[in-house]
Amino acid sequence: TISSKYETREDVAVIRNYGQLLVEISACVPDGVVCFFTSYLYLESVVGAWYDQGVVASLQRHKLLFIETQDSAETSFALINYIKACESGRGAVLLS
Repeated sequence: TISSKYETREDVAVIRNYGQLLVEISACVPDGVVCFFTSYLYLESVVGAWYDQGVVASLQRHKLLFIETQDSAETSFALINYIKACESGRGAVLLS
C-alpha cells in the first residue's frame, strides 16, 4: 500500500513501499531524482527505516544518494555533488 494519509506515515509497509517505488524510479529515470519530505524529522525517520529495510543499499546500486540536512554548508556541498553526478551520467537521488 502507498498512502499519503498522515495516519499511515509511520506504517512500516507504507515506508517500505515508498522506498521500493523510489528504487524502481531511480532504476529507469536517467540522471537525477529528487524526493521531497514534509520535514527534516520525517526525512530522518524514513531514511533510518530505509537503511534497516535495505532500500538505501538498493538505491545506491542505481545512483549516488545525497541527503539534505539542516546545515546549509553540507547541503550546498550535497547539491554540487548531486549536479556533478547527474551531469557525469552516473545519476543521483537527492532526498530533501
